Amino acid sequence: MEVRNNSKKTILKSFVGWLPLALVSLVFYGIIFVLLVMYLLTNIFGIEETLARQIGWVIGGGLLVLSGYLYINWLTSSLSSYQLSIFNDTLKVKGKAGWKSLDIEVPVSSIREINIGQNANMAEKLSAGHGAIKDQVVSRLNFIPLSGKPFKLDFAAKAFDNESLYEFLVFATSKGIKTNVSV
Repeated sequence: MEVRNNSKKTILKSFVGWLPLALVSLVFYGIIFVLLVMYLLTNIFGIEETLARQIGWVIGGGLLVLSGYLYINWLTSSLSSYQLSIFNDTLKVKGKAGWKSLDIEVPVSSIREINIGQNANMAEKLSAGHGAIKDQVVSRLNFIPLSGKPFKLDFAAKAFDNESLYEFLVFATSKGIKTNVSV
């Protein structure tokens, strides 16, 4: 059984709740880019401040648009390449876990639990009032092995089709893995 991925468009739509945070970030990074370009033009290239300001707005805005596009493209490509499956009693998990990539194949018999939307870390608990943080925790898939260190798959609910993910968790239950999904 393999979980179906969402399309890049669906993945992008799932981040609508992050829009306020994204708008604040755009302003913040836009100001940084403009000031950085102005600084480089005035102090390194010796251009007068008025001209540097005009050029800074154009180059800084361009850098902001380009970096935003690259980030969105990376995010949607990354999430659309996630994999979650059980074949021949082997669980395969591929995706992002924090800042690192996750590519694991383990026997189904070695997994005790698979939970969705649990186990916030300390930083997430401290900022639990923020909608983006709640959204991130809710969309996380946590894997708890019989022995060894648990691992997680961030943004699983955004990367995978929800119906397919539910069917996978029900299938995992039939294989003897506990889940927090009611059947």
